[in-house]
Amino acid sequence: MHQHRRVQPVDDLRGRRSAFTVLELILVLAVIVAIAGISWPRMSGFLKRESVMGNVEQVRQVLDHARVQAVEDGITYQFRFEPNGRKYVLLPYDLQVHTDEQASASQTLQETGSGGIKQAITHELSEDCQFYMPTTLISDQPMILERLPEAWLNMVQNGVQHRDVSWSAPILFYADGSATTGAVTVVDEDKRYISVSVRGLTGAVVTSRISQLPEQFGGSSN
Repeated sequence: MHQHRRVQPVDDLRGRRSAFTVLELILVLAVIVAIAGISWPRMSGFLKRESVMGNVEQVRQVLDHARVQAVEDGITYQFRFEPNGRKYVLLPYDLQVHTDEQASASQTLQETGSGGIKQAITHELSEDCQFYMPTTLISDQPMILERLPEAWLNMVQNGVQHRDVSWSAPILFYADGSATTGAVTVVDEDKRYISVSVRGLTGAVVTSRISQLPEQFGGSSN
């Protein structure tokens, strides 16, 4: 005598399988959320470190370019930054050179209807970083702040907008490849910092490792 097996409707099987799949998705999502919650602080710290390192790399490139530009053009260039701020700029130091360029550009404009001199561009760090004050962490001497004279502001693109900016003393790069010894320190919101140093004899630019600002300088005690 044959036993007859009851066959479940296909729709019933599909419904059960669909419900089981949704449960699987919920479990997977829960695991993902848990893992993300555990790893986010570490990931956030990594992204912030990448930010300060990226800003420092841009500053380093401008300083390296300053040395090359001074040698190629045969004139002195100056690098300045805004302590406790985000701006920095590279422009010629010799005002007479700039005056001669202006006269030459003006003559070209009259003769051909075109021309003009190339102006310096003011760069900025990202919003979560700034240049450190009151010391460079290399010297305990406070920085000297000064505003750019009108003649130098004329070299800067949209220079009138930077009339009230207080700048650091310049780091100079000479035509023979040497420079004045100096340092720039970039710090982020969590008081992690990197210093970029310029060696006077060779004009070489050296970047330090990322470090935590000491508590006495406004850093964390952790």
